[in-house]
Amino acid sequence: MALNMGQAAIAGTVQAFIVPPGACSITVWSGAATTLYLGTSKNLTASNGFAVPTSPANVSAFSSSGGTQVWGLNTAATTLAVNFIVSTEA
Repeated sequence: MALNMGQAAIAGTVQAFIVPPGACSITVWSGAATTLYLGTSKNLTASNGFAVPTSPANVSAFSSSGGTQVWGLNTAATTLAVNFIVSTEA
């Protein structure tokens, strides 16, 4: 098992973190009100992104998952942080 834990500063649309290929568990949260969104495309908007909650939310990837770059979008005027934990079975 491997853990990748961190905090990404989100201002505008930026790369937040990477989800590796294979089975894993991703947990995300932010201390800010919901003005942060995550997605797998840099063409991220508030309507097609996942709104980051203030309490931890978990998503699972299956063993056939190819992995991806996760993008963050901040609709607020200031830089905000998104916290993440990626737990793999490797």
